[in-house]
Amino acid sequence: MIQLSIPEKMVNFIFNLFSARAILISSQNSLLPPRLLWKGLPQGSVLSPLLYNLYTYDLELSVNSFCNVLQYADDLALYVSAKDLGDASARLNSAINYLHDWLGNHGLSLSVEKSSVVTFSRMRSIPDVIISFDGKIFPVRNSVKFLGVVFDSRMTGVQHINHIIKKCEKNIHILRSLSGVWWGSHPYTQKLLYNALVRSHFDYGTHILEPCNKSALTSLDRAQSKCLRIIIGAMKSSPINALQVECAEPPLHLRRQYLSDRFIYKIFQLSNHPLISKLHTLSEHISSSSYWRHKSHPVLFTSFVRFISLPCPVYQCRLNPLFLASYNAILYRPDIVLNIGINKDDPDANAKFNSVVNDKWNGWHIMFTDASKIKADGCVGFAIWIPEYNIILNFKCPPQASIFTGEALAILEALMFIESHKLHNTVIFTDSRSCLQAILANQFRSKSKFPFVLNIKEILFRCHVSGIKVTLAWIPGHSGIVGNEGADQCAKDATKTGSDTHYATYAQDLTSIAKDDLISRWNEAWNLSKRNKGKHYADVQDTLLARPWFFKYRKANKRVTSTICRLRLGHACTPVHLAKIRVKDSSLCECGLEEGSAEHIFFNCPRRPSLYEALPDTIPRPTNFKSLLGLVHTPFVSNSTVDYFVK
Repeated sequence: MIQLSIPEKMVNFIFNLFSARAILISSQNSLLPPRLLWKGLPQGSVLSPLLYNLYTYDLELSVNSFCNVLQYADDLALYVSAKDLGDASARLNSAINYLHDWLGNHGLSLSVEKSSVVTFSRMRSIPDVIISFDGKIFPVRNSVKFLGVVFDSRMTGVQHINHIIKKCEKNIHILRSLSGVWWGSHPYTQKLLYNALVRSHFDYGTHILEPCNKSALTSLDRAQSKCLRIIIGAMKSSPINALQVECAEPPLHLRRQYLSDRFIYKIFQLSNHPLISKLHTLSEHISSSSYWRHKSHPVLFTSFVRFISLPCPVYQCRLNPLFLASYNAILYRPDIVLNIGINKDDPDANAKFNSVVNDKWNGWHIMFTDASKIKADGCVGFAIWIPEYNIILNFKCPPQASIFTGEALAILEALMFIESHKLHNTVIFTDSRSCLQAILANQFRSKSKFPFVLNIKEILFRCHVSGIKVTLAWIPGHSGIVGNEGADQCAKDATKTGSDTHYATYAQDLTSIAKDDLISRWNEAWNLSKRNKGKHYADVQDTLLARPWFFKYRKANKRVTSTICRLRLGHACTPVHLAKIRVKDSSLCECGLEEGSAEHIFFNCPRRPSLYEALPDTIPRPTNFKSLLGLVHTPFVSNSTVDYFVK
């Protein structure tokens, strides 16, 4: 049973981020129920977290005058920081005494034996700390696990990373058991399993601890390279930087920075997020303290600096956008038509459109909306065209905005015009199906809470209550429909002359910036590292891949993909390479004519058919083997060419 009045865990934690000392007190399953269970919920009940939060809503008020409180569901952390360890201990003991009173008034008890005290400090010798509860002393330990992250007293991250590696080893064995070098599941399947079973553990919490112990982070890199070798069947001698490019899997240190960027961009849409003030304090501390002059900065701080350096403002709200919209508006299902019977490539699209309008919306007000982006670094323009009154409303968004944002804001502006002018019976035509689907989607289940989509639903609901009929309809873009073409031209003009009313960046659009930064930094690292390692692979694959080449050939067996991957990496079981790693004494081919390079084996060796026989006619002759290996992800290579390698 999960008790209504009793959480599963309570972690009381004392943490000092900047000063010399900190204390942390932790407990798991420390709140024990009375002997007689008289209230509670079945284990796994979806109401448990909600009712627990309601029951313990005033817990923070009982101790916040002595320490700070962190609480997530049934995990609670009490922490205090001070320059003097005695002062920190006294404040925490006072908080514990008040916590004891609160627990007694609410029918709860605390298990001291299952709790722990951890002191965080840069001191070489940390004095003993005494934190007691109801006459019992909390045990002192050197680490604590809070929300799945292990914090050690020196903040080295070693224990957390060792915990991750231990969990991942079992899942790496799953990858290994599903396929070998020449048999088993396809690398596509293995890559999906790696993302779900292994990389998810690499991602969780590590970007919070960095910078930490470098040798511990190196062990994570080794675990990643082990997984990538299993996925594509590569040899152990294969260079790691080439393995990462071949599997389209960036180095872990770049991925941690990417995750940190996404996290920071997401939280900054909430103006009152508690981490924002702490990041400002951290920024001031780093700029004024000599401690950080010769040390790597935290990745969260690096992301924060990038965020405040953005050239345009970021849209912020005080709460989750979902909580700012009315419940009835969220549940309201507007009149949206996703198919009016016109295909994108229909040559008579305009005539059919006019016929549909006359049949369904005869006498209604007609509006067209569209968004456009001409240059990659240019603004996003969006426009509303009302042919009946020859009215054009055009606006622009920052270059960081997406076309989706522009399309949604165009619909929002059209609805604001309809509501303010009370235009009864209006239909809005847009060529953005994704926007209409986002409006129809269940906002409670949607991962992305777009504030402008919720605003659209608010206005649509108000129009419905006021008796103003509004219909949103999808039409194919660039199909010759006069209204859509006119709105598209207005949107292109708006990229330069549009109003800047909506000139702000949304958190959802910043995610693409984080992705672009990741690719840019990875490309720089690849160009630098390939000078020393992976030179052969760099000649084959000079640029980064958006997706691994073997995703295209999902019917090829593991032997085929492993052979091609090894040849592309330059670490294959050819006589030349085996002699290089001292497995064979001679680099001569079995035919005895030349050295057993891949070029000789596939083109000139008399013991096997020439690769020219399997190549399509579109590939010019003569050619070299490295050029062919660079074509595996292009239309030049057919399945018959790939099947050649199993012969």
